Parts: sequence; structure tokens; C-alpha cells
Amino acid sequence: MPLNVSKLGKVLKTLNRLESIKEFNATLPVKIEVQKQINPIRYLIKLGNREVETKSSIPLEVGKKYFAEIKEIKSKLQISNLKEIPEILTLLDKIKFMNEKNKTLKLHTFSKEEILQHLANSNNKTEFIFFTNILMAFHQKIFHLIINEKKKALMQYKYSKNKVKFYAVFNHLGELDGEITTGTLTVYSPYNATLQLIELYKDEIDMEVFLYKKEAKPIYVFAENLINLKV
Repeated sequence: MPLNVSKLGKVLKTLNRLESIKEFNATLPVKIEVQKQINPIRYLIKLGNREVETKSSIPLEVGKKYFAEIKEIKSKLQISNLKEIPEILTLLDKIKFMNEKNKTLKLHTFSKEEILQHLANSNNKTEFIFFTNILMAFHQKIFHLIINEKKKALMQYKYSKNKVKFYAVFNHLGELDGEITTGTLTVYSPYNATLQLIELYKDEIDMEVFLYKKEAKPIYVFAENLINLKV
């Protein structure tokens, strides 16, 4: 491995702390669920424990969950920059991990033995699909790391010569991707607020940090196709 895993751990601990600065921060992307379409541009959405009406010029699908930036203007909510929540986070929210004794943050990469153990003890189809994908990615040397078991944040990473490519998804920071070298961290995010928050705390990472606004893409895309499974 060309880079020490501690570099990755340092970055993740900082990002995880940023995720926890506020339980709800309206400047960061939040998760919404579309409950009902009232007319072509008005929707009833679920935001936290509230149901509110809002407008969207982009067609939304009832029942779907999205990351969105939300502003309150004259007592009305304005939503923008909607991104459908990735399947990996939807599945992750439904998974019960066996290692629930540790209440504090534990950066934990799944080993092959643990993946197989989770598969053998899957309680339902969702858990089986989730860990099957984790195993298929493992055989492509793409690793999955639990950042925060309580809030269910997760990272994918893969070694590539003198750098580590990564993709991470958080409940409040949204999706990120980028790469780590021996002295630099590059982060891409579609959300200005997320990038601005990282900018404020980048000194904690002790690396040269480069931030860019750009769509974040998984290294491994989860699917329900279980063909060609290797054990």
C-alpha cells in the first residue's frame, strides 16, 4: 500500500466531526422525501419530522429521497440543487451492524472474513444485497469503510500507485469524492456549503487541501445483479 492508512483516517475524522457540528444546518445539503405532487410545480415534502409544501422547477418523483439545498425566504422554503440520494446510503440506513457495542467513532474497513460473516447472518434481502456488493467490490480491490456507525456514513476507497481515490457519503455533508497523496487532499462536492465548511477546518487535516465544485461519483456502483459472484 503506497500510502499509510492513517492519512485516510485523519481526513475521515475531520470530515466526521464536521458532519456532527450541528444536527441540522440549513446551509448544508439535507435529505428530503417527496410525499405528494400537488400540481406540476408544487410538492409536499418530508423534511426531518416536518411535512411542508414547496416549489420545484425540476420534476420530482413521489416516494424518492433527495439531497437538497434549502433556503427560507419570507417564511417559504426554496429548494435547489437536488440530487437523488445514492442507493448505497438508502441501503446503509437499513443495515444493522453486528459491532454495535462501540458507541464512539470507529473507522472500520470490512475484511473479507467479516463480509462473509455478514452475508451468512443476513436477516433480509436488503442486508444480503448490501454485503454481496461489498464483496464484489472487494474482489476489485475497492474497500468499504464505515466512518460513523451511528449516523451510517461510509467511504469507498481504492489504492492507485501513489494515491488513494475515495468516495464518501454523509447524511449532512452529502456526497464527496477525490484523492489523497502523501501531502495533498483533493475534494470534489456539488455543494458550495460543504466545500466552505471543509475550507474553514482544513488546517485540522494537516495536508494541502484543494476543493472543487463538481459532481461526486462512486468508485463502485451498487446493483441488485448478483451474477458472477466470487467467494
